[in-house]
Amino acid sequence: MTATTQAVTGLKTGPRNSFIGSIAEVEAAIWLIAAFTILRLVSIGLVGLGVDETYSLAIARHLHLSYFDHPPMHLWIVHAFSPVLGYGRLARLPFIFLFVGSSWLLFDLTRQLFGSRPALWALLSFNLCGFFTVAASSWVLPDGPLIFFLLMGAVELSRLTFPRNGQASGVTSQTFTWLRIGLWIGLAGLSKYQAVIFGLGVALFLVSTVSGRAWLKQPGPYLASVLAAAVISPVIFWNAQNQWASFVFQGGRATSSHGARPGAVLSALAGQMVLLLPWMFAPLAVAAHGAVRAGPADPRRWLCVTLGVPGVLLFALTPIWGQTALPHWSMPSWLFLLPLCGDLLARSAERHRWPKTFALLVTLLLFALWGLLISDAATGWFGAAWPKTFTKGDPTLETVEWGRLPRSPDVAALLAKPGNFIVSMKWNEAGRIVAAVSDQFPVVVLSNDPRGFADNLSLTPRTGHDALIVVKREDLKDGLGRARKCFEKVEPLQVMTVGRLRRSEMQLYLFAGRRFLPACSQIGDRSPEARSQSAALKAS
Repeated sequence: MTATTQAVTGLKTGPRNSFIGSIAEVEAAIWLIAAFTILRLVSIGLVGLGVDETYSLAIARHLHLSYFDHPPMHLWIVHAFSPVLGYGRLARLPFIFLFVGSSWLLFDLTRQLFGSRPALWALLSFNLCGFFTVAASSWVLPDGPLIFFLLMGAVELSRLTFPRNGQASGVTSQTFTWLRIGLWIGLAGLSKYQAVIFGLGVALFLVSTVSGRAWLKQPGPYLASVLAAAVISPVIFWNAQNQWASFVFQGGRATSSHGARPGAVLSALAGQMVLLLPWMFAPLAVAAHGAVRAGPADPRRWLCVTLGVPGVLLFALTPIWGQTALPHWSMPSWLFLLPLCGDLLARSAERHRWPKTFALLVTLLLFALWGLLISDAATGWFGAAWPKTFTKGDPTLETVEWGRLPRSPDVAALLAKPGNFIVSMKWNEAGRIVAAVSDQFPVVVLSNDPRGFADNLSLTPRTGHDALIVVKREDLKDGLGRARKCFEKVEPLQVMTVGRLRRSEMQLYLFAGRRFLPACSQIGDRSPEARSQSAALKAS
């Protein structure tokens, strides 16, 4: 470390810049964050909104205390910025800049625990993990806010537990730090339910370490818990008013009627590995294994273990007693193993050349894969060149936006009549339709699983009105069967094609539903009476 750097920081550091780090490494972190941010800004202009994104944008148009699928934070963010950014691709911008903050917070957390060189390695690893660098960094999903607030809480906890020179340590200061930790956990809880696992990880760290048990004799952790619960209260209130719908829905994923399936654990871990990318999964797993073996005797690494490993194991083992866990559920837990990975790579780089070679090759590989995916999502060139490759359909079709619905005379006349509406057969297609009509017409989901659309528009006042029915080709049989039970008459109108570069990659069939029947007026309603009515209709 140079004398100039020491003068700026005011601290002396060890051979690995153990606490504050050099200006060069901070500058490198800023350049690294800036480079990946520019790449994401370019990407959002080329890649259309995914299914979950269009659904989120459709639901966010109506402000609620909480929502069916997730707590409300990412939808509140979309709604708050909508007057400026609208409900299109630009709605991704707040999430990109949240990830800028998350990147710096991860760098700061790792620097606090292990030094600036490990922090730089951890930051690079963060941006080389598939899920973090693509989905969590720019998509309109709850993961972006969740990661940001969890990292805020972890940074505060690390400063409290492992204070550096100049960091206040008085009782009053410590209490306020605990309150900030509670605030960040609460805001994370308003983002996604996985925040509970982080809170349990903090409790595990306190119980399992000598210094942590000393904190349990102080009021700080308990005040933090009370504040976190208060911040999360909108989610509780919404669920209490809606038959605990969100908790029942998410909790139902932890149960299964298929019995124990121990073999599915390997599949769950394989899914996590794919999302992280295999070449990043390996050093993360090795670093985590070493920290677990060291145990609480190495409290800095143990903090990462308690915040990360329980969630990874929970979602890997869930298939034993429940449904197969979606791989991305464990990603917020892998987040806290990145500082361990950064420390491992930094220590290895002091003795060997392979970490730098590995980093260069993985970065080039990621950029190559990223470029291929973006170009294919924008143009569909891969499926067009090798049509037999995707036996179950091109996955990048999920990013193809439908555009505006055609306004033929028949369609225009149908929608011109006051009280008429548009029907989607699935919640994950309704978001596409809302984007296509830009809030000009009400869109309802004619399904027993309408998700958040059930809270925005009711079918009850639609009785007797006509509707434009939009059905994808593969859903014609089930969709038309359902529609014919709910309308006096269903008439074909036209076929709409969707595709990239003027190709026909998807067909949407448009029908006119004449006079909506009262028997279907409560489909999707969560009341017990409505569920009974929907079940009876389905049985008929």
